[in-house]
Amino acid sequence: MVETEALLTVLTVLAIGLVTPGPNNVTCVVHAGVHGARSNVVLIAGMLVGFLTVHIVSGLLVEQVDEGSLLWVALHWFGLLFLGLIALRLLTLKPASIREAMDDDGLESLLRLQDGTVPRLGFRTGVMMQFVNGKEWALVITIMRQALDGFGGGLSGMLLIASLTCTGGVAAMSMWSVGGGRLTNVLRDDVRGRRVLVVLGVLVTLLLVALGLRGP
Repeated sequence: MVETEALLTVLTVLAIGLVTPGPNNVTCVVHAGVHGARSNVVLIAGMLVGFLTVHIVSGLLVEQVDEGSLLWVALHWFGLLFLGLIALRLLTLKPASIREAMDDDGLESLLRLQDGTVPRLGFRTGVMMQFVNGKEWALVITIMRQALDGFGGGLSGMLLIASLTCTGGVAAMSMWSVGGGRLTNVLRDDVRGRRVLVVLGVLVTLLLVALGLRGP
């Protein structure tokens, strides 16, 4: 049976990665805006394979660490530090900063080639994006370190966690592909965007406190 704390850990960290702008959702918004939402199907399929690979590799790495060892404790505090930095960023980030980042050059500038065109991205790009996404690796390692035991441990626990996060990831990337403009408008809005960021920041803070009290 999955422990409640472990499930909440996975869902909270998943929400951080999917709601806040990052390489995956920004790419989906821009690519769909230029080539149409259907063009993202193969790209998202590649992202899914990359998601799953990162989860399995991270889970296997965590499984190799002996409980009670210095590295085990270090991974625990690394996860808490990472969550703390995310909470601080969410609680202090203002929608005006998001607007400024988007409006200076525009989202399309992130993918535009030297000739001014936005390339059509495919399966391989979706996979490779996950391997160079440092934020994703840190989030997944944090999830595995803090929640894997609560999901039963071992390969079955990794796959159970991956099934939740990958399902959520594909759903979110699909939403960003179809309604990316509306979703970014929410984050850009001074009132609605601030509410979303504060709610996420508070959730991460509560999770941080719970994991801190539990200890390594």
